[in-house]
Amino acid sequence: MRVENALIARVCHDLITPLNAIGLGMEAYDATKDEALLNCVRESVNKANAILKFMRELYSLKSSTFCYSRSSLQQLVANFLEKYSILFELQSDFENIPSIAGKIIMYNAILAHEILHTGGMFTIKIDDDSREIVATYSGKSVAVPDLNECTELNHKNIMRFSLLRMLDDAGFKIATYQEGYRVIIRERMV
Repeated sequence: MRVENALIARVCHDLITPLNAIGLGMEAYDATKDEALLNCVRESVNKANAILKFMRELYSLKSSTFCYSRSSLQQLVANFLEKYSILFELQSDFENIPSIAGKIIMYNAILAHEILHTGGMFTIKIDDDSREIVATYSGKSVAVPDLNECTELNHKNIMRFSLLRMLDDAGFKIATYQEGYRVIIRERMV
């Protein structure tokens, strides 16, 4: 029950800011009819919508045979991360990405939101020959996540634990290292 509560609290936290901005913006717009305020409200609506779409997909149940199209997965993750000033690029030769790989990419996107506090670039490269997914996080400020230790029960550790569990269930092993302002996580099938 604590896990569900922590995840629900995190989703609500991410939605409170854009929803409050929408409410306050509409009140101010009613009083002033200022078009700039209306544009801010639209931006907040788009942010809340991107967060909801991403979270719905992240927590939805998919069959093991389901595949995401590369372009739809790219768009879903890019729209979510764009709201946090993070650019996203999915590099893959495949048009269809298996559901387990899609979920792994989405959990890595949640980590990108935590690692790149001031924005940056998040790249996922899928290499079928080596059976490896390489996640690279680049920005002015990056923090290497401790993916091996989940002590305190909070949303960050739940996401890390969920990612590790998915990787383990799918037969992946993980290695993390940092090069200056880049964090690289290699997830390889064994």
